[in-house]
Amino acid sequence: MDKFNVLSEIPPIAPEDSFVLFERHKMDFSFPVHIHNECELNYVSGAAGAIRVVGDNIEEIGDRDLVLIAGSRLEHAWFNGHKAPDAEITEITIQFSPELFSSGLINKTQFFAIKKLFEAAKKGVAFSPKAIDEAEVLIARMGESRGFRSILLFLDLLNTIASDTDYRILSQYSSSADSSAQYDSRRISRIMKYLNANYNRDITLEEIASVVNMSIPTFSRFIRQRTGKSFVNCLNDIRISVVSKRLIEEPTRTVSEIAFECGFSNLSNFNRVFKKKKGMTPQEYRSIFFKRYMIV
Repeated sequence: MDKFNVLSEIPPIAPEDSFVLFERHKMDFSFPVHIHNECELNYVSGAAGAIRVVGDNIEEIGDRDLVLIAGSRLEHAWFNGHKAPDAEITEITIQFSPELFSSGLINKTQFFAIKKLFEAAKKGVAFSPKAIDEAEVLIARMGESRGFRSILLFLDLLNTIASDTDYRILSQYSSSADSSAQYDSRRISRIMKYLNANYNRDITLEEIASVVNMSIPTFSRFIRQRTGKSFVNCLNDIRISVVSKRLIEEPTRTVSEIAFECGFSNLSNFNRVFKKKKGMTPQEYRSIFFKRYMIV
């Protein structure tokens, strides 16, 4: 099966570093889709209209963008950042090893919000304007600090963005093709595990309700209360996530072949659902990646 490979970046983090911060100023930028093992907090300003890619999420950013990627080898990129004429684009990247907190510190009570944020950021997280306002101040101070003071500011920054109640999870899938996602309910976990294993065929409400021993009305209420979505929307989210990955990883397959193999029995309905969830057609989605993937 033919596949596109993604540029593997080697971040400049020495074993003795807790984190690295580097700042760039430019009139334009264009990175290929790339991956790395390190966690990354990326701040961009002055690039309104640029395209951000994180996993299967593609969207246009505003004048400021702040994203945390904590998923090992989660594909990401920012490009076409020249929409504002004569604007100076500022890009500040903070990278740190996922093992930085592996000693058990992350499991302490005071780090609960940060640990929760790291779990969400396995799929990429974008922060609210209010959180960006607060983060900008701390990032600027980090750039001027050295030694132990910089570590305190780094922890303050993580705590600040972890306190953002309006951050958004970007990708439907994590880099690890995550079947180990944690849910706050054993029944929801059982439902999602079943859907992930059977998304490629027709699943009736009666069938999925029986998985958790519920009646259809009770199940319908339960899944909407716990996920904020209907059963059909939950199932379509999983299907569209798999389709998105396969559109990129299997460039020789047709859109219709992939759609049918992922459980969509009607091509018109698939195109409608895909455009509603992704904001573009499957062909447009695929073409963006084809232009930006780098073969290595």
